[in-house]
Amino acid sequence: MADAAERARIELRTNVFVLAAISADRVSGPVKIRNLSPSGALIEGAALPLPGEPLVLRRGENSIGGKVVWCHDGKAGLRFDGQATVGDWLPAAQSSQQRVDEAFQGLKSGAAEPPAASAAPPARPFSPSDLRQLARAIDALADALADDDAVVARHAAKLQTLDIAAQTLRKLAGLS
Repeated sequence: MADAAERARIELRTNVFVLAAISADRVSGPVKIRNLSPSGALIEGAALPLPGEPLVLRRGENSIGGKVVWCHDGKAGLRFDGQATVGDWLPAAQSSQQRVDEAFQGLKSGAAEPPAASAAPPARPFSPSDLRQLARAIDALADALADDDAVVARHAAKLQTLDIAAQTLRKLAGLS
């Protein structure tokens, strides 16, 4: 029979890129949640607690206690004290992002017709490298803004919108 740590590793993880904050005895500040399951998360940040340290992970109205299982190269694996409802931690725009993902998948497979353009297309279509470069620029902006605790506290939802925009641009770049 698997122990709790093994169950945590085999649980379905949801890949995300959302901003959150941690509070621990030694450090606190903004982090990015990279993946999430009901029993844990992978986070990334400039200052992270050491393995074994308890912390609280917060995002909007959601918070959950846990411990750092491992920490290396600005990333840390967390094991939650309880069970998180993954959907509650996702951006409010996740459902619209899911519709965008489905539309792109339909276009990619040829099953759906692209929507009619309401405006003239750009004179020069964006290349995949243009889209990737724009996504990197948005990521850099979001990272810089996320380093300021006051900005994160006041504009967390807007920072998540930047994350979603960058993800969408990377998906568009992959379809070209």
